[in-house]
Parts: sequence; structure tokens; C-alpha cells
Amino acid sequence: MKSTESKQILEYLKRIDESINGPRPKKKPEKKARPLSDRVDGLASKVGRLAGNVTALDNRVSEVQLGLATLAADTKAEFKRIDDRFERVDKRFDAIDVKFKHVDRRFNQVDQKIELARGEIVDLVKRVHDELTKRVIDLEVPEPGRKGNGGRGSGGGGVPLAS
Repeated sequence: MKSTESKQILEYLKRIDESINGPRPKKKPEKKARPLSDRVDGLASKVGRLAGNVTALDNRVSEVQLGLATLAADTKAEFKRIDDRFERVDKRFDAIDVKFKHVDRRFNQVDQKIELARGEIVDLVKRVHDELTKRVIDLEVPEPGRKGNGGRGSGGGGVPLAS
């Protein structure tokens, strides 16, 4: 058998096989392996880029840490200022409280004096009322013809009381 005939028979068998089983999957062409030195160089460049990225990441982390430290210091200073303001306000409120206590004492004194004055006025009004009542009764003219008491009124002899 000649090689050309063998090739023809092989081709014929392949076609029969494809018609029965379907087309054969084509084989991928084999990759030629890169030389080891090229692969090592590729890895070295990747490691170099990765190291550059790590360095950039380290720089960025340092920047962020510095920013956070600055923010913390600024925040602490602001809280210190706020605390100082609250202390000043607290001292003002204490001074106002002292003034209110003084005003409360004054109001209590005024209330006591008002009560005392009210009591005195009520007493005076009662005394004046009683005195006026006695004098008015003494000044009343007795009604004529009244029986008993000799025609005189209830007030006695009609003489006003001495004051």
C-alpha cells in the first residue's frame, strides 16, 4: 500500500466516523512553552509592579494616618474650646443663681412686711369701726315717747365719748 492510498483510506474512515458520530472536536494547537528565563523575568516584573503598588499603598496609608492624627488633634482642640465656653456659661449661671437667691430673699421680706402691714391695717380698721360705732350710737337722738328709760335713747345721755 502506498502512502497516498493509506492517506485516502484514513480520510475515508474519518468521513464515515464523522457521519456516524458527528464532527470530531479539533485539537488545540499546542502552546510552545516559554523559556524559564522569560517566565522568571515576567514574574520579576510582576513582583516589581506589586512592590510599587505596595509602596504606593503604604504611602497612602501614611497619608490617611497623618490626616486622622490631624483630625484627632483638631477635634480635641475644638472640644477643649467648647468645654471652656461651657465653663464660662456655667459660671454665669452660678452668678445668676446667686442673684435670684438674693431676689427671692427680698421677695420673702417684702411678703412678710405686706402681711404685717395687712394685719396692722385690719386691726386699725376694726378699732376705727368700733370707735365710730360707739360714737354714732352716742349721737343718736332718742325717739320721743318711748317707754322706759325716761325717754332717752339707748346710748345713755347723748354725750360723745372722749377720745
